[in-house]
Amino acid sequence: NGVGKTTLFKTIVGLEPLDGGDLKIGETVKISYVDQSRSNIDPSKTLWEVVSDGLDIITVGKTEIPSRAYVSKFGFKGPDQQKKAGVLSGGERNRLNLALTLKEGGNLLLLDEPTND
Repeated sequence: NGVGKTTLFKTIVGLEPLDGGDLKIGETVKISYVDQSRSNIDPSKTLWEVVSDGLDIITVGKTEIPSRAYVSKFGFKGPDQQKKAGVLSGGERNRLNLALTLKEGGNLLLLDEPTND
């Protein structure tokens, strides 16, 4: 704890400046990052709206998939998809963040304290 994992991740994704040296990321690397604060989720939207942006078909990486089917793969079935993001438990928020991160289609996942809640 306290050894700089968050700072390292933020530096890799360009949110913090380098103190020195160079950072080289390969041209085929696509980074998907989950910040430990998880502040990018609108608490007034439903879980399904957060993931789908209201679309029935979403793009996950390079694949199109029905949004409700995608959300259900993270354990959110039927009425659970209509829960407001602001009332989700810690574990549910973690699964929601994982769904959002994997939707980006990255081939390098940076998960900063993914089970903190």
